[in-house]
Amino acid sequence: CMTLKGYEGPRLPLDEVSRVQGDYKIRAGAPVSLLLRQVDGLTVDVRFSEVDLLPGTHSLLIDCVVQGGAGGRHRLEVDLAAGRRYVIVSETGPGNRECTDVRLIGAGP
Repeated sequence: CMTLKGYEGPRLPLDEVSRVQGDYKIRAGAPVSLLLRQVDGLTVDVRFSEVDLLPGTHSLLIDCVVQGGAGGRHRLEVDLAAGRRYVIVSETGPGNRECTDVRLIGAGP
């Protein structure tokens, strides 16, 4: 997977940025995929499944794609800390047929 640098200037060390991870754009057989579409209005190209951001408040646009069911588009306003990795997760309805909620959880350094 490739990581998008979602800030201006030179690439910073991982302990100075926040990493947000979605799913790969192509996921054969996965019942639910969480695709990071935009960060702070910047479109995330299909090559990237994660983005490094400066710590602080950010706006995320996420598509929840459910095979054979109802997905949806979700906007999240998140506050990120330096040196942390975050993962996008979903809540699904019965039988993984709909995406009822999307949120960001801390996944460690």
